[in-house]
Amino acid sequence: MSILTDTNLKQILHFDESQWIPENSLLIQDGSENCITPMGYDLRVGGFYKTFMTKPNLVTLDDSTRKKVIIKPGDIALVGTLEKIKLPQDGSISALILSRVSQVSKGLSNISTKVDPGWAEGELLVPVQNFSRDTIELDYGEKLCTIVFFKNEANASNLYNSSSGRAKFFKLLAQTSKDSLRREILINIISLGTVASFFLAGWYIFGNSVGFAVTVTLGLTIEKIITGLVTRGFGRR
Repeated sequence: MSILTDTNLKQILHFDESQWIPENSLLIQDGSENCITPMGYDLRVGGFYKTFMTKPNLVTLDDSTRKKVIIKPGDIALVGTLEKIKLPQDGSISALILSRVSQVSKGLSNISTKVDPGWAEGELLVPVQNFSRDTIELDYGEKLCTIVFFKNEANASNLYNSSSGRAKFFKLLAQTSKDSLRREILINIISLGTVASFFLAGWYIFGNSVGFAVTVTLGLTIEKIITGLVTRGFGRR
């Protein structure tokens, strides 16, 4: 197995699908010559992402919305790439996705993932984690990570199978987004209702006194307990 350098890549790489030869060439749609590195290609932030801890909804991005990928400290995000990748269908090339130093210096590191021989499903899903104490923002089209291509010593006999669940995975992401929205609405209703109930009850019973403050504090405590139980309940579904 050997790493493909920029010289190797330029010999087999196409950016236009009409020029792609499935049997022995590499396709990077929406790619750019400026992203080719001495030993790989810099993948850029694409049209969607999803966080797993902070508001885990599927967020779409493009040039017009000016939205950013926002990753809170400690959070993990799954970021879709701008580029759509298709590897040679003869099983001769595989790949790894690695971190870029410029992103690691911010505290953002991707969880290294592999790209199986025969991959031809388009966008890649890159898991990244924010190890810093600051919120990290990524622009649409910003260089995110580097994909390194390998020439296999022998062509793989078991190629990536498009029926292995990618479509189901995207469906799951969308469904999770809807579930997350319902959870947030429910939690907000419960939170507001609980606090408001204790606030009104405390004011009615104690008026503007110490008892009122104690009642509101009790309400806030109970609100945290209830919303915590609701959150865990959704997590077990």
